Amino acid sequence: MLPEKTITAIIIEDDEEALSLLEIYLKAFREIEVIDKTLNPKQGIKLLIRKMPDIVFLDIDMPEVNGLEVAEAIKENQLNTEIVFTTAHSKYAFKSLDLQPLDYLVKPFGPEELISVINRYKARDKKKELERSMDIFVRNNRPIAKIKLNTKSGIVFINPDEIMMIQSQINHCYIFLSNGSVELVTHMMQNILELVDSPNMVRASRSSYINLQYLRRIDRKNRLCVLTHQDIVIEEQLNRTTLSFFEKLNCYPIT
Repeated sequence: MLPEKTITAIIIEDDEEALSLLEIYLKAFREIEVIDKTLNPKQGIKLLIRKMPDIVFLDIDMPEVNGLEVAEAIKENQLNTEIVFTTAHSKYAFKSLDLQPLDYLVKPFGPEELISVINRYKARDKKKELERSMDIFVRNNRPIAKIKLNTKSGIVFINPDEIMMIQSQINHCYIFLSNGSVELVTHMMQNILELVDSPNMVRASRSSYINLQYLRRIDRKNRLCVLTHQDIVIEEQLNRTTLSFFEKLNCYPIT
């Protein structure tokens, strides 16, 4: 059996006493690791982007930048961080719903309410893993059809499972195949991804997607991934979100 995954957390709270009390509560849970905290919401946004925690405990009623604005920054930066709003004012609850928080805690709250938050996080995380596994199972147990893509000189037919990486340019894309060839197609990235329709395709950076079937190694220091097939080797830069995605997974199904 795999060990229980540590849930990383950051606290953003402008009241020092409330922050300290919440940190004490969280430290009582062995599965939670508070990796940072701040009284400054602007600094909090920087911490979230740099450290990408599993959960942020976020006060809503803060000066200059409120918690709702911090939550918007989380969505804009496409961070996989679940939001738990903490506030003394229940009037904010309705405004926060559009941001799809994991939970909403009205102060004062105690460890009992945090048990509910942690269980909710575990359930949502398990559901995401199950949905991904099911997507891969369905994909791998249906007939493989080649996709038709336009090139500058004609048409190319490609087996989606042979795609190692897709790299986007201004108005075209390069498709790197497992036989070592590279096809230049006149399609936008999103159009190709819809045709491929595979959960194995994961965003590596702003301009590229990689196929998990060919992922061999990740260089954390240089934020690089290495894809291999026989004697074919491809290196590609990873963004912070994708690097965090791999670091948080104990394993994932690849066929």
